[in-house]
Order: sequence, then C-alpha cells, then structure tokens
Amino acid sequence: MCDEEGECKTDFLRLLAAELPYAAGSLSLQGVAQHADMSAYRQQVFWIEPLAAEYDEFTVEGFFSLQASRYAGFDQAALLHLIDGLALEPHLFKQILMLSAGTRRKVWIAAAFASGAALTLLDDPLAALDKSSATFVLSQMAALAQAGQRALVLGDYQAPANVPLAARIDLG
Repeated sequence: MCDEEGECKTDFLRLLAAELPYAAGSLSLQGVAQHADMSAYRQQVFWIEPLAAEYDEFTVEGFFSLQASRYAGFDQAALLHLIDGLALEPHLFKQILMLSAGTRRKVWIAAAFASGAALTLLDDPLAALDKSSATFVLSQMAALAQAGQRALVLGDYQAPANVPLAARIDLG
C-alpha cells in the first residue's frame, strides 16, 4: 500500500490492526470477524507502530519472549535465523529504549516475521535500515510471498523491489 509521505497508510494499517474504528463494512480474518471477537482477531495480527514506546523497558530478548507467548505459531527457529540475518545478537540484552531507530525497526521486523501471524502489518519496513539489513528484509518478504501462507501488508511510499505483490493500493 503506497502513500506519498502522508499518514493515510499508517491509519489504514491501524484500521486493519483493529486500533481504529471503521465506519462501514466489516473485517474478518480466517473466519473471525473483528466486531464479533476483537481479541481473537487481534491474536492473528502482528502490528507494532515503528515509534511504539510501550516496549521500551523490555530487553530485546524479553520482547521476543513476550511475542512468542502471544502468537501460537511463533517460530523460534525462524527467529534465530532473523536474529542472525539482521545482526541482532549484540543487542539481545539491551533495553529497547537504548536502540537506534534502525535496530529497533529490525527487532520489530524479526518478531513480525517469526510471529506466524496470519496478517502481518509493516509500516515503512525499510526506513532507517542499513543496506545489508534492507536486502535481508526484502529477501524475507519475497520468501513469505512465495510461501503464500500468510498475508503481509506493507505501507510505504513505493512498492518494494523484487517482492511479488498480490496487489498494490495507491492511497495518494
């Protein structure tokens, strides 16, 4: 989903994450209607706003443990691969508030990909990432797209290169 630097994409992602009310229609995910069972709906959605502060006091390792307890399909083997691919090992025992914007984003992305959530929402996923991390993230997105088991919705100013898309929505 593309938006020319506006906030429409973030609001749309928040709507899909059940953080904003919708005016008409309904949202369902794997047979669970958001309006009927908000908790069950949210358990299938991975969403963390890039500037989220509610996890600042957690260590990276503690944050990953929290996410593993939240998502039934959390994949520990995938998390280890993501920690390695995103060079997060030196940061595992640091508090999230101590991390740079790019490292914080890598933590969110590692948790998102490992979560196993039916719907994963990422806002500006490549912002503040170094080139090797951005390349790794793109390869992980492409692998998820090829697997076809989960939905990944990205909000960005342009579509990611070399990632097969089911659809593109321009909000601008």
